[in-house]
Amino acid sequence: MSDTAALVPTQGTDFAAALAAPQVSNLRRVGGEMFAWTDQGPVRGALLRHLAGQFAGPGRRVLVAGPHADDLVAALTDSGATVSWLIRSLGDAENAAREHPKVTVLAGTLVKLDPEEKFNLVVAADGVERLNSSEGDQMSAGELLDRLAEAVRPDGVLLLAHDNHLGVHHTVQLQPGAREADDAAWYPLDEHDPHRPASSEQLADRLTAAGLIVDVTYAAFPEPAAPTVLVGPALLGNVSSPLRPRLGTALAQAFALGFRGRAVLSDPRRLVKRALRAGAEGTIAPSWLVIARRPGASAAPAIPGSELLVGDVRGTFAYEVSTAGTEVLAALGEPIERDGLRRVAEPNAPGADSGYVLEERLLHLCATADLVELRSELAQFASWLAEQATDGTLSGPVALAGLADVFVTPEGVTLLPTRWEPIEPVSLDTALVRALWEFAVQLITSGQPHPWPISSSAVDLTATMLGMVGRGISDTEVRAAVDLHVLREAADFELSLAAQQALRLQLLAVTPGTAPVDIEGFRELSEALWRQRYQASHLLALMEWTEQIIQSRDNALSKMDREIQFYRSGPAGKTILAAREAYRMVGRDGRKLLRKRRERKAGS
Repeated sequence: MSDTAALVPTQGTDFAAALAAPQVSNLRRVGGEMFAWTDQGPVRGALLRHLAGQFAGPGRRVLVAGPHADDLVAALTDSGATVSWLIRSLGDAENAAREHPKVTVLAGTLVKLDPEEKFNLVVAADGVERLNSSEGDQMSAGELLDRLAEAVRPDGVLLLAHDNHLGVHHTVQLQPGAREADDAAWYPLDEHDPHRPASSEQLADRLTAAGLIVDVTYAAFPEPAAPTVLVGPALLGNVSSPLRPRLGTALAQAFALGFRGRAVLSDPRRLVKRALRAGAEGTIAPSWLVIARRPGASAAPAIPGSELLVGDVRGTFAYEVSTAGTEVLAALGEPIERDGLRRVAEPNAPGADSGYVLEERLLHLCATADLVELRSELAQFASWLAEQATDGTLSGPVALAGLADVFVTPEGVTLLPTRWEPIEPVSLDTALVRALWEFAVQLITSGQPHPWPISSSAVDLTATMLGMVGRGISDTEVRAAVDLHVLREAADFELSLAAQQALRLQLLAVTPGTAPVDIEGFRELSEALWRQRYQASHLLALMEWTEQIIQSRDNALSKMDREIQFYRSGPAGKTILAAREAYRMVGRDGRKLLRKRRERKAGS
């Protein structure tokens, strides 16, 4: 049932169905539960499961407030903790109670929760917006925060995510009627509420006033419901950190995966890149993930925070990035193979004090038309890729490495963590063509400036860049490169064969007027339309110029023909024509005479 079900009055059959449903012993109705309602899109991700698991364990009481993914609740239960799960939808609560028999499911709202119940860990990674109910008293966002803090016992921990109304996901949102389709239909969110924290600083102050100590505040990207990148305090806003280039790549990949195929006002990656350069990523972060604790009898040390955490939205993959290198936090439970690719189980990347992501460097060189440096960077990448090959083939993650996956340091080129690797080796030429072709597609579809604006397609632009490193290209290599790229997309999004074929045709037809192939931004679509009209206007102008040239030549030929006819009709013209005809006849007869003499001499 969709969220709009709350707009429909509850029918008697709904009550009858609820009464007739089999009862479960681990379900407790605390009050305010909603009958004709189902909350969609529970918060999920490997990073949330990793962070929550750090504070769970045997003998600890845990409260999970709001809709969360089943694997997160199951992980808390498997740790040996006593878990209570607060869900406002009665139907969702009954299903959760049946699927998690070891969990005490509380059907109702936070306002009905017993104030005397205290917990060692309170997990509210979904925020506070879905802790109210239409079936009872409403609490403001500030009051809900106070109530969550009150549920934390001394020496306990609160893991809270708070939606940022200034976040990039709200800025680029293009969803007419969203208010009527979600909770705002019956409980409008008051953006002018002075008690709702509107920044991470205000959120920390609110929790501090509630008696908690805020140890760590992460900026979560790309969406509150599926955070896959967490930026810690040491890296947040620190433009001089050597991890900034790698942070930009991680955020670009996260938004590409999170917003693929969704209509938005503008590509969020542009806004995020500008915020990174200004050190303002915390201001536009979709949400803030706070880890706070209530002081108790023991003088517990402050909870340390990581610089950069990257994870999988499906909860199977998480690692920490620092200047010392990459540390795997949550590896795959079992290998994942899909469409000829294998999920990388343990990504590894050495630390670096300085360096740059190759793609960012090439974008800058293309914008400034620095062909000398551009040729040098491309040659360095091609040489490094050739060094990784064995008998002309590549194996492992390097076979699918794009320019955004390559980090250049003073010591040389290194590979950033990637998601997939091919099961079978890939030809070196195919891997090189795919990397440069992917970059060419990005240049064209995003409207990036580059030295070859008249290139007619991504294939032509790829051939130009390959020519700079002394390599050619063929149709077979292009199709093999596109097929390899489609396989990676199919592995990420589990595309059907029909969807793969449609994507393949779309990628092969990329021209300067092609719209973005991943995120459907209205601004980018408008720019693509402008480029198409710009090219069409140039074609029309060229056609008009060609017609004018042809008409001018026709007029000149007609004038010459009239002059010739005029001179032919006069005595001088007739004399010239007669002389020309006589000259032609003399020349013809003379040639015949000479030929006969030669034949006679040859016969004698």
